[in-house]
Amino acid sequence: MEAGVARPVAIGIGIAVVAAIGLLFVWGLSPGTTVSLPAGITEVNDPSELQKIVELSHVGILTSTNYLGHKVYIVRATLKNVGDKPLRLIDVKMSFSDYEKKMIHEETRTAFGLKQRPLEPGTEYRAEIAFENPPKNWNYHVPETKVVKAAY
Repeated sequence: MEAGVARPVAIGIGIAVVAAIGLLFVWGLSPGTTVSLPAGITEVNDPSELQKIVELSHVGILTSTNYLGHKVYIVRATLKNVGDKPLRLIDVKMSFSDYEKKMIHEETRTAFGLKQRPLEPGTEYRAEIAFENPPKNWNYHVPETKVVKAAY
């Protein structure tokens, strides 16, 4: 094996393989942002329409620890179906602010999922959304939380 040509090529291939494995690992661990809805389910994204079908209230935050001793933050909120159809999915967007009240991070999470029994009209659901790694500059106040998607 000639050291002038083969060694840099082998090192380059090795680095490319390690980078590719790293990207696949990160992609595999990242949370999915889109949920494929089953046929026959209607999705609502318009804020004015969302106000007519779901109400978000009593937003608060709790702090806990997991079994490893790491802090876990739990955003709690009450979701109420104020529409006339059973809801199957509700997504909320949480906006985190820094100490100067500038938004530093936004995250959309499912607060009520397809695997649960439908939320019937007039009923409430107490949603809990846990996260372990808050933004570094977060002011530790309740993130601004709003409904961004609902499906029935």
